[in-house]
Amino acid sequence: MQQEKLPYTLGLDIGIASVGWCVLGENRIIDLGVRAFDKAETAKEGDPLNLIRRTARLMRRRLRRRAWRLTKLTRLLKRHGLIEDAGFFQPQRPFQGSLWRLRVEGLDRRLDNEEWARVIYHLCKHRGFHWISRAEEKKAEEDKKGEGGKVKQGLAGTAKLMREKGYRSAAEMVLAEFPDAQRNKHGDYGKALSRILLGDELALLFKRQRELGNPHADPALETALLGNGDRKSGLFWAQKPALSGQDLLKMLGKCTFEKGEYRAPKASFTAERHVWLTRLNNLRIVVDGTTRPLNEQERRTVLPLPYKQAGDFTYKQLRAALVKAGLLPESFRFAGLSYPTGAQQAEGKAKEPETEKLVKLPAWQELRKTLKDKGLETEWESMAGAAAGGQPELLDEIARVLSVYKDDEEVAAVLRRLTLPGGERMVEALLDIRFDKFHALSLKALRKIVPHMETGLRYDEACEKAGYHHSQLHEAGKGDQQYLPPLYSGRDKDGRLVFREDLDVPRNPVVLRAINQARKVLNAVVRRHGSPAAVHIEMARDLSRPFDERNKIKKDQDEFRARNERDKAEFAAQFRISGTPKGGDFEKWRLYREQQGKCAYSVEPIDIDRLLEPGYVEVDHALPYSRSFDDSKNNKVLVLAKENRDKGNRTPYEYLDGAGNSPRWQQYVAFVESNKAYRLAKRTRLLRKDFGAKAAEEFRERNLNDTRYVCRFFKNYVERCLKLDADSAAKRCVVASGQLTAFLRARWGLIKVRAANDRHHALDAAVVAACSHGMVKRLADYARRKELEKVREGFVDAETGEIVNPAMFQQLKQHFPEPWPHFREELEARLKIDDPALLRNQMALLGTYPEEVLAALRPLFVSRAPQRRNGGAAHKDTIYGQPDRLKAQGGVTQKVPLTSLTLKDMDKLIDPQRNENLYAAIRARLDAHGGKGEKAFLADNPLRKPDREGNPTGPIVRSVTIVIDKLSGIPVRGGIAKNDSMLRVDVFRHRKDGKYHLVPVYVHHAVAKELPNRAVVAFKDEAEWTLIDGNFDFCFALYPNDLVRVTLKKESHTGYYASCNRSTGAINLWVHDRNQQVGKDGFIEGIGVKTAVAVEKFHVDVLGNIYPAPMETRRGLA
Repeated sequence: MQQEKLPYTLGLDIGIASVGWCVLGENRIIDLGVRAFDKAETAKEGDPLNLIRRTARLMRRRLRRRAWRLTKLTRLLKRHGLIEDAGFFQPQRPFQGSLWRLRVEGLDRRLDNEEWARVIYHLCKHRGFHWISRAEEKKAEEDKKGEGGKVKQGLAGTAKLMREKGYRSAAEMVLAEFPDAQRNKHGDYGKALSRILLGDELALLFKRQRELGNPHADPALETALLGNGDRKSGLFWAQKPALSGQDLLKMLGKCTFEKGEYRAPKASFTAERHVWLTRLNNLRIVVDGTTRPLNEQERRTVLPLPYKQAGDFTYKQLRAALVKAGLLPESFRFAGLSYPTGAQQAEGKAKEPETEKLVKLPAWQELRKTLKDKGLETEWESMAGAAAGGQPELLDEIARVLSVYKDDEEVAAVLRRLTLPGGERMVEALLDIRFDKFHALSLKALRKIVPHMETGLRYDEACEKAGYHHSQLHEAGKGDQQYLPPLYSGRDKDGRLVFREDLDVPRNPVVLRAINQARKVLNAVVRRHGSPAAVHIEMARDLSRPFDERNKIKKDQDEFRARNERDKAEFAAQFRISGTPKGGDFEKWRLYREQQGKCAYSVEPIDIDRLLEPGYVEVDHALPYSRSFDDSKNNKVLVLAKENRDKGNRTPYEYLDGAGNSPRWQQYVAFVESNKAYRLAKRTRLLRKDFGAKAAEEFRERNLNDTRYVCRFFKNYVERCLKLDADSAAKRCVVASGQLTAFLRARWGLIKVRAANDRHHALDAAVVAACSHGMVKRLADYARRKELEKVREGFVDAETGEIVNPAMFQQLKQHFPEPWPHFREELEARLKIDDPALLRNQMALLGTYPEEVLAALRPLFVSRAPQRRNGGAAHKDTIYGQPDRLKAQGGVTQKVPLTSLTLKDMDKLIDPQRNENLYAAIRARLDAHGGKGEKAFLADNPLRKPDREGNPTGPIVRSVTIVIDKLSGIPVRGGIAKNDSMLRVDVFRHRKDGKYHLVPVYVHHAVAKELPNRAVVAFKDEAEWTLIDGNFDFCFALYPNDLVRVTLKKESHTGYYASCNRSTGAINLWVHDRNQQVGKDGFIEGIGVKTAVAVEKFHVDVLGNIYPAPMETRRGLA
């Protein structure tokens, strides 16, 4: 239904997995809702969703290339007459004997055709480790604890054995040194062999076989296998080259500012200089209560310091340099670091914040170390001196070559074209280095920007000086498009989406998905309600933070909540309070404890017995709220009421005559600095001296407006592209900070309970929509009238619902009104009431809803983005063996490490009669260690297979095979693998009895390009499921987050489809808003559909409007 077009403000609350939205008219809420979606990262590790897919794809490509190489080898051997058919090396035709021993025998006797073919195939199949460049090998050598380091150590060990003991070939060495097992297992690379070593063995075998008269050891076959000696040509050496040179440049993005230029290597001197200058120029220090950047002398002192480091340059090292130079006192602090309180230090929980890295210049450090180690220190000093003196071109070009090219010969050829000091020695040294990351800007742009940053300008200021406009590439209010355009310009020849070049789109996948969903919401609102008069935005603080940082914040928040609950219980017990304590009283008590029972300004004792007495003590903002808009705990103190009245709208420094260094100010400073409970952030606010008009304005801007990059991007995106209502006077978006919206929520008595359900996102959006520039001005005006000290007493307590000071509440309503009368009641009703008739009746009472609007009014319904994907892992990684004797019963076998065994597993071990002694030894070990395999089979105490007499003389046993009686899944390479992702469930209905049947569809069906035709039968094997034939009608397919209603005989369930239980044939649903009071935290499990009266599917649009789903035909998987 087309809605009446009214002037409105759109509020958006954009989070990691949701977009709350509200359409606010002049005197009523026109519409509101929530769009929810899955985060663009894995829940456990926080990896990008495409990482697993990309890793699996790379592995498939590797295996495919290997298989193709072996196929070509088989054809080559057939052409040379060594084998008769291409199936010679199939697993069904195994070699009876040891191929390693056959390789050794080939050095002393002529091998027949089959033996010679087996030896060649074995060497080419297991051809050892090989580094594509010296730099890659060196990198592995430095990675002592990683897999590359272990491989390198293993290669060094086997090479040493070859040298010291004079073995003729790798096979001879392996059989002599490792007679029990010749392959590496379980992350042990002690038997690792290099491809060069194995190539030498194959060449030696050709030589000996020719000497022994083998006609098939001819030079033509040897050349086809080993090439011309360049270790690149020939089937044995064949390897797909790394992405390099022009092929890499095709994949490389272009500069944000200079659209025709490639992005600069991060390893270039200019790019690293830009990083260091950004950190340096943004740095702020707190000296004697004043927060400021470094002055010119201080900057010049520290600018060269990171270039002298071998590793990280820390805040602590910066402090030492500035103090040693006599430029700063020992007492100064770095703004922005989380310094521990004295109490935390005393408890030993404190971490020294100044040990954190300020900057690191890894490319500079690697180049310097490598060249010095190669005896090229003088040459390095000349290049480094030129770069530091403003001529970085040579170092930049070296970084470009080492970043773009990968192959040693190619790198050497390009380096020789440069005029390098040291000539060939320099080229040879640089072959040990490679780089691989790129900056967002080109060298051309950076060379224009960096000189301005050298003078102390911030990055945004330097961009402007250079003729670029950082994050403001448009004229606000000149958008001419009715809808926000896509973030992509189209697809490339490979089908990949390409970002628009005129938008500097964030590449973080979590941010990208949130922005794209917000775009869809905004466009849907415009389609329904016309162009907005204004757009207001709030973004979650953690939206652009890394996964581990978000986890740390969540952990800290959980700890804070737990501590808060303990404190409330202690407070209630001390003051004999039953029920939930009042928020204002509890806040006074916590500040009382933090301040050791003293007034923050006069340092006079506070009588604990009078703490809750009205008019005795008050909570004050140290930096006045009207000047700072800082309502955080770090800006709050508990003071005697008289002190608060006398202080007025001044800072402590101004009130206590800090400028004259009065005794009261000295006493206050001593109190603040000696308080171990104060963090640096609080101490800085309490002792701040420079809080004039300019400083206060900057502080207000930070607290009122969110200036993070992702917020600026979306703000500019909307301002640049979106055409606002013709009568709109708005030019810019309002990007509200969390502090401001929290203040307004508290002012209007709006209680936000995050854990209850997902509707709170719409509440936030409504507050954001109501938060205009005019409202901010009214708040400031009201605060300046010196009445803000009492403002909080007029708030509705968010937990108890009580109003501390009813008179102040009424006064606030007069001076700082809600957007319109009954705004709070209207918003809460629109958020909470699910009955359409009741909602319409409630809204009719307000008198602001026209009849036609009331008739169309609907309760809030959370929209969820469906997951209609057709790809993923076809099966789980583990492939279970299935011997012929277990096929009839559907049984499988699985190899399990001894360390994971328990006593319960002993009855599942395969062939107990054949392995009686071994299984007895395993049981004895488990019995001796409490049935715990991880303790029974430690690496330094391995289990050896017992002989017939029970003596442990055999090889080391690390794993055993167990039998699983029944397992359904996918046949893979002669075994069975479990299904991985269930993409959807297809719903069928029997024509005669009307019963519903569910057919699960997995990824492997897409691979097989054949849809399944078996419907789940509870507790039956898949072979016994119901066959779907002409007696069934297809109803529809259910994907995750499709809305479905299941009507049973006595009840009905409506929710978003979550999953299907293939054991029971029941489905699981999420209630639309994830209401914690419904089901299990919003999850309804085990809904049987077979005997349902009706199963209906619905379509939910972006705004939460519900429509019957259209008729469907059963479709295959693309």
